[in-house]
Amino acid sequence: MEFVDRKKEILRLRRALESEKKRFIVIYGRRRVGKSALVKRVLTDRDVYFEADLDEPAIQMLQLVTTIRMTYPEFADATYQSWEAILRHFNTICDDNATLCLDEFPYLVKKNPALPSILQRLLDSGEFRFNLIVCGSTIRMMKKIIMDAADPLYGRADEKISLRPIPLPYWKEALGLDAIAAFEEFTIWGGVPRYWILREDYDSLWGAVEGLILDEHGLLADEPNALFLDETSDISIYSSIMTAIGSGHTRFSSIADRIGRKTTEISVPLKNLQEMSYVEKEVPFGEDQEKTRKTLYWISDPFMAFYYRFVAANKSYLALGRYERIMERIKRDFNTQIDSVWERSCAQAVSLRNLFGKDWGIASRWWGSVPVRNEEGMVTGGEEIELDVVAASEDKKSLLIGECKWNAPDFADRLLRGLKAKVAAIPQFSKFDVEYVLFLRERPIDVDALDDLDVHILYPEDVISLL
Repeated sequence: MEFVDRKKEILRLRRALESEKKRFIVIYGRRRVGKSALVKRVLTDRDVYFEADLDEPAIQMLQLVTTIRMTYPEFADATYQSWEAILRHFNTICDDNATLCLDEFPYLVKKNPALPSILQRLLDSGEFRFNLIVCGSTIRMMKKIIMDAADPLYGRADEKISLRPIPLPYWKEALGLDAIAAFEEFTIWGGVPRYWILREDYDSLWGAVEGLILDEHGLLADEPNALFLDETSDISIYSSIMTAIGSGHTRFSSIADRIGRKTTEISVPLKNLQEMSYVEKEVPFGEDQEKTRKTLYWISDPFMAFYYRFVAANKSYLALGRYERIMERIKRDFNTQIDSVWERSCAQAVSLRNLFGKDWGIASRWWGSVPVRNEEGMVTGGEEIELDVVAASEDKKSLLIGECKWNAPDFADRLLRGLKAKVAAIPQFSKFDVEYVLFLRERPIDVDALDDLDVHILYPEDVISLL
């Protein structure tokens, strides 16, 4: 597979490394997201790339010395007693403006907690003749380096890059997929480059799911635990929370009840999962995040969402090699899983866009209870309503309200009537002009009658072009 995207990050790195000033660069992101590939893309043959592991400090230092000597044979073949000695010696023999990259930096710090202080002292001395890049998959620790005022390296980074998964449009283009296939594949692999590379070894999507995820020997069969181990040695609470959310328990109290913990016991790990970008907090459109009591939590990473819906709860079947039953369930319910990715992609596509002659703000879902009245106008109860996409215009006079459907072709007229009925039942929306949008996988059955309908229709190819 060719190198995909990362143009902005490559530009920032090259600009920094070509500067006359020696730079300290911090790069972090989840495992397999492509940090190493990115760095190697900008290094020259006179730079040094070192990937650490969890060996003892003496072995780590010996491995770094060996790595340096592959580029600089004149580097002394001696036993170094400290990181500072190695770095100072490298500083004397390296080419001016060379770059040293310490990948998996948290492994080095775990074995030598004094290393950040050593780097602080060397950076502050102004004596470095080389650029220094530190990378890490332990997101919370790497963030601490640059955001925690108590950390020795706080405020010293010249560049910081939080490497996120690669968006859907780049995968569609790189692999030559049609829009529907792109959404289907993205629902499982998300934007993580390594997953797509592994996927290429299989002839079909379902063959890849069985071989990589369902098979106990698959390379991704235990992927979530490996990701959590980058952050903590006690992964049970994280896995339990994700399993609860994946099985439909999305409210704070419901998550706690499902895993048999007090709400006070899950607040910190749930916050950590948000910091790791695996979980997001969601409130209805127009609600204040700090004040509303309608908060829901959802798994924002597609691979993790797929795993915790279909795999985590079926480990006993998979251990027995009963893949067929689980695969049947996946295929049966897969469209509902795509629904989630589709809805959020549609909301993202229209956010902060000029569409239909208006500038729109951030789009999100709306849900809530609306009053049900009898013929005399008396309130007799409540009805739960959900809208897939809602955005306000910049002038606050209009709303974009959309319905997202990832299923067989339907009648646009029927879908529009249902959407308008929902909106009419929500009192606070009555003062707005509304632009109605249907986000559909397939052309509607009544496609010839669309000119007579007060509705815009966007298809997968349209959504991808807007993302």
